[in-house]
Amino acid sequence: MSTASSRAAAKLAKLAKSLASSKHAAPKNEFLGNYKQLPSYVDARYFDWMAGKSTGNVVEDSSFERKLIEYLAALAASEFAGSNLIPRVPSVMVQLLKRMHEENVSGSELSRIITKDVVLVAAILSEVNSSFYNLSDRINDLSQAILLLGHNRLRMVLAKISFTPIYNAQLGAYTKLTAAKIWEESQKRAFVCYLLAKHQKVDPFMAFLAGLMQDVGLMVALRVFDRSSGSGQLPTSPTFRDEFQQQSMVLSARIGHIWSLPEVVIKAIEGQGMDKTALAKIPLAKVLQKGDFLSKTCVLIDSGQLNVDMERVRGVLTEAEMDCLFTLLEGNKNVSNIL
Repeated sequence: MSTASSRAAAKLAKLAKSLASSKHAAPKNEFLGNYKQLPSYVDARYFDWMAGKSTGNVVEDSSFERKLIEYLAALAASEFAGSNLIPRVPSVMVQLLKRMHEENVSGSELSRIITKDVVLVAAILSEVNSSFYNLSDRINDLSQAILLLGHNRLRMVLAKISFTPIYNAQLGAYTKLTAAKIWEESQKRAFVCYLLAKHQKVDPFMAFLAGLMQDVGLMVALRVFDRSSGSGQLPTSPTFRDEFQQQSMVLSARIGHIWSLPEVVIKAIEGQGMDKTALAKIPLAKVLQKGDFLSKTCVLIDSGQLNVDMERVRGVLTEAEMDCLFTLLEGNKNVSNIL
């Protein structure tokens, strides 16, 4: 057995023991099906959990479901695609994304752009003064903070800061119940996409950004649901779930266009509804799809909603994908830790 394989086996044994002795191992949530079908099961299970599906019988209203889907489709085709229903990613962030791809951009130039947004300034200083860096003296100079962070870490910190308000705004009764869950999964997806991209011919930061962007349309769709229903229970029938998720993805791509995000990110989100043959032609879309599965799996395990045989999971994942799942389950999803 190779050294890498030995390490993987040791990690697997350690994690399996940890899960077996915790709340994660609740037998009632054990997956008993074909593990090749685990991705579709995880997707459905996550949606039910996110939606707060009750254990009792829920009367489905097919007429309401159809009207909601039709409205979301019309919204996606509209001028603003619902982007006016949620906080916007700061225009400063868009400027920074464009400039940071330029090889000759200086720290002073980045500092000049960032100072336009006091929230970004405060967040960057907070990051660089965090315990991870273990600095003896506090840094209050933005240019010095940028130099210490480096371009790559700076981009990721800025992206995370920019998307946070979308999930913290608590714009309606239902989003108050779901926003924290969705934001947690979005962050996990972004981190695992970053890690997976290192094994593919994909820009890791673009993968990170796509991971954060994917659920923006979902937040818009939930905002629409907030306005259209007083029941407080999002429908969870399989047909509605598939159409709701698809329309949410369309909204994410459209809003990405409106916010002038990189085309490669938008194409990756658009590719989530494609078949395997089409998906294979878009490397970042493949990374995003796998990242979504791994992050949802982790969320469900952590919340006690799913119990799986890790040896059988290992049989349907690559070694790199399994390592990413371990990283998430061990709680290592900090920007500083993965760079």
